[in-house]
Amino acid sequence: MRERVNTVWSLKIRILLFALLLIVLLNEHYYSDFHTNLLPGVYIQDGPADLKANNWSVPVVYDWDGDGKKDLLVGNSYTDQNTRSYGYVTFYKNTGTDSRPLFSGHTLVQTCTDTCVPVNSAAFG
Repeated sequence: MRERVNTVWSLKIRILLFALLLIVLLNEHYYSDFHTNLLPGVYIQDGPADLKANNWSVPVVYDWDGDGKKDLLVGNSYTDQNTRSYGYVTFYKNTGTDSRPLFSGHTLVQTCTDTCVPVNSAAFG
């Protein structure tokens, strides 16, 4: 029974990662209905501080939580002390409106079985 549960969760994790990849690919190559009026030298705010992401970050604007407001998902990676690379997705909830988004804090997109852990795309090759 436990093997079946693990297989189901493994399938769900793969579907989640495929959906995130599809969102990124569609966002980069097709027209998006979300426009910003950002000016050069102006940063997106995460609460009172500038939103910070590492090199090679991949931002996607998408209504992730289904509340009708476009949220921000940022794909990123880091390398540990053993030079292994790991991927993760950070979720910034839009508590403002689509025309005046407001982000106050962020969380990592996680997968859960018995315990929750951040998504580790390196585990899927």
